[in-house]
Parts: sequence; structure tokens; C-alpha cells
Amino acid sequence: MASIRKRTKKDGTSSYMVLWRDPKSREQQGLTVSTIVEAETLKRLLDANGQSFEIAQHAILSNEKRTPTVAEVIQEHIDLLIRPSSGTTKTYQTMLDLHIRNVIGHVPVDKLDYRLIAHWVKSMMAKGKAPKTIHNVHGLISAAMNTAEMLGYITRNPCRGVQLPGIEKAEDEAMFLTHAEFSLIMEGMGERYKAFTNFLVMTGTRFGDATALTVADVDLLSQPPTARINKAWKRYGQNQFYIGATKTGAGKRTIGLNPALV
Repeated sequence: MASIRKRTKKDGTSSYMVLWRDPKSREQQGLTVSTIVEAETLKRLLDANGQSFEIAQHAILSNEKRTPTVAEVIQEHIDLLIRPSSGTTKTYQTMLDLHIRNVIGHVPVDKLDYRLIAHWVKSMMAKGKAPKTIHNVHGLISAAMNTAEMLGYITRNPCRGVQLPGIEKAEDEAMFLTHAEFSLIMEGMGERYKAFTNFLVMTGTRFGDATALTVADVDLLSQPPTARINKAWKRYGQNQFYIGATKTGAGKRTIGLNPALV
């Protein structure tokens, strides 16, 4: 079987040498590549083709000429994300596996057009998927197609201009508690949660932002008193959580506190 040896250069960068034994001459051969992905690909092809470099090289060249599928491009887009949270990566991976891979995932990316995207939207609606879900998955496809444009797979994002189902419904209009209703809730609230509940209602902060606050983030003596929102709880996997950045850059802010809350 072929093997891989990592070499570290004087400047700190690495290269990878793939070693194998030629099936005809039985002499050891080697080829240095710049990335571990290239090395692993060459090793896999050598092992699958009796250590024949000619066959492996032909397979590599053929693969480079092949247009990637929609699923492959979206997977590449996910893999190329810079510093994504594990929760975000997991969500995108689930979208790809559940709603894309078995529907339009097999389509060569350069064949994906307005018509196919529109049919995909209709199929999601026919399955009873919520408009918000369709918007979110379409957003992932569109972002991946932007990446495909930058990588030279396609010349234009086919998701542009595709009509999506409306999200707003009459029954989804914002509803607000009256003072009497809120007072009733506070009467039944456990004592230890009353200050926190008041904080949520009077500041409008997200639950994950509010629960990440520390004493150092709250200044009750400033004029006006303030709370600094600069972090939030994030989900890692199913049941693990950690403190990370706020959902958006604009989420980092300093808010004034109501005198009654202070």
C-alpha cells in the first residue's frame, strides 16, 4: 500500500510525499504534493489501482475535468466556511442531507437553473415544509452557488430571482402582553427568576444574550445605568453549550436600563 510522509520546511510550511512501489519495476517511487488532501487522494487512487501511477494520474485528471454536482458544491461550501460554529455547520449539513441531496443534489452544478430551483421550491411546499424552512434552505443553496461562482464552476447564481413562499401570516402578527397579563405572569413566577424575567421584557434581549451576562457587564452607577451585550450562549452538538460571539456583529451593544429595572 502507498504511504504518506509529512515534511516540514524551514519556513514552517509543510509538504507531503506519497510513496509507493511500482508494480512493474518493483522500485519505490515518490511524489511530493503541497496539501494533505492531494496526498490522500493520490494514495487512495494508487491503492485502488494496484499502485499504478499512470492509472491513478488518469483518474485524477478525469476527476478534475468532471463538473461537480450540486451536493458536492454545497458540501465544499460548508467545508470552506471560515470559523463557523459547530451548531451552524450541523444545521447546514442537516439541510443538505434532508432537503437537497436526494432531490437536486445529483444535478451537475452547471446544469442547475431557474427552472430546477423553482421545481425544488414547489416540491418543498408539496411536502408541507414551512415557508421559513424553505427560505433557510434556499439561502444555503444560494450562498453555495455564490461560492461556485467564485470557484469558477458556474458564471451566474441560478437562485437569483426565484420566488419563495411568503413567510408572514395573519395569525403571525406580533402580540404584546398587557400590563395586567404581565403582572399575572410575575405573580406566578418563582422569586429567583423575577429580576431576570423583568430584564428580558424591559430590554428585549435574546435569551442566549441575557443568560451570558456577567456582573462586569452591568453598570448600575453610570448615567444612565447600562448593560453591555457582547457574548451569548451557543449550542455545541445536542446537549453541550459554550459562550461565544453574539448572533450578529450588530448584536454587540450597550443598552440603557429602565429605572424600575435598576
